[in-house]
Amino acid sequence: METAGECVVVLDGANVACQKDGKVQISKLAAAIEYFRSLKISADCYSVKCLAFAPNFWLNVKPTSNRSTPSESEAIEDNDRALLCNLVQKDYVILTPSQAHDDFYVIDYAVKHNGFIVTNDLFRDHVANKRTFRGRRLTSKWVRLHCIDFTFVGREFMPNPRAIERVLDFNSKTMELLPLATSSAHLSQSGVQTSLLNNEDNSNVADDKDGEDEMLIDHAAAKSSKNIDLSEVTYYRVPRELLPILHGEGGETMDKFQRYTGTYIVLPSYAVSSYSSITAQSNVLTLSIYGAEASRQQAVAHLDAFLVQMQFQSQNGLLQQQHYLTSLNQTQIHPRQQQFAASNETQDDNMMDVDLC
Repeated sequence: METAGECVVVLDGANVACQKDGKVQISKLAAAIEYFRSLKISADCYSVKCLAFAPNFWLNVKPTSNRSTPSESEAIEDNDRALLCNLVQKDYVILTPSQAHDDFYVIDYAVKHNGFIVTNDLFRDHVANKRTFRGRRLTSKWVRLHCIDFTFVGREFMPNPRAIERVLDFNSKTMELLPLATSSAHLSQSGVQTSLLNNEDNSNVADDKDGEDEMLIDHAAAKSSKNIDLSEVTYYRVPRELLPILHGEGGETMDKFQRYTGTYIVLPSYAVSSYSSITAQSNVLTLSIYGAEASRQQAVAHLDAFLVQMQFQSQNGLLQQQHYLTSLNQTQIHPRQQQFAASNETQDDNMMDVDLC
């Protein structure tokens, strides 16, 4: 079980160790494990927990020498078997039952701990069969967000640098907010959007129209996001109570703001806000702002100004309320000042209806 602030990275052992000719090379799996175990997330001092799942027969079925064609289990050399045994003893590699599909263990563990999967497999069969893990249906968008593809240069492990940025930018609170499964009924009431790390065609949107398992899509915003750079992201924290204002009526406020700034913004839905209040989550939510650097800077500047305005209005409203209460107390002693108190009673009921643009 991972500790607080721990980033979990799960290796698809069979996919990492078997390259090109299909021969199992445990040294490559060991190199990938060492890469992530030595990775430091310095920004928030998060530790990385890395482990791999591999089929049991790799270690527990010995090769035979009297066969002209080696079987899959016979691809393990003696040196590799000793190395694998060492990794298993350290709990860096977890062996799965021989009759089981190791993909199930890999995906299930990553979903359970909201972690990343190191694999070049897109899990298309599991997505097509709508398999569920921990009560959530696996979607192609979840795979894009959580999977890290890789290659090897000789024995050197080289993951996709764009995917590694997501690990380096890991924030446990942010990752807890984004994955909450929400039914598609909430989609019409809000502008909730989910991070897209690659451009998607309409078939991908249709495949996940139910909006299950962590990856809700605002279909209108998804179409507009095709012209926006989704490989760069800025995280922005806002008070939870401002979420309804950011969404606006039917999501129109956020939609206008995105068009104005040329960005694509992921923000929690009302369902996330309600769930978080029940589970005593932080009063601060994190927005993910995608787009070119200039566009993201413009969006941040507007959000900064918006928060200052909200803070000023909140303080001004509090002062008016205090003044009104003071006037009421004075009216009880000096009835002639009742008219003065009434004149200070009026407040702008719509003061919080602020257009971000």
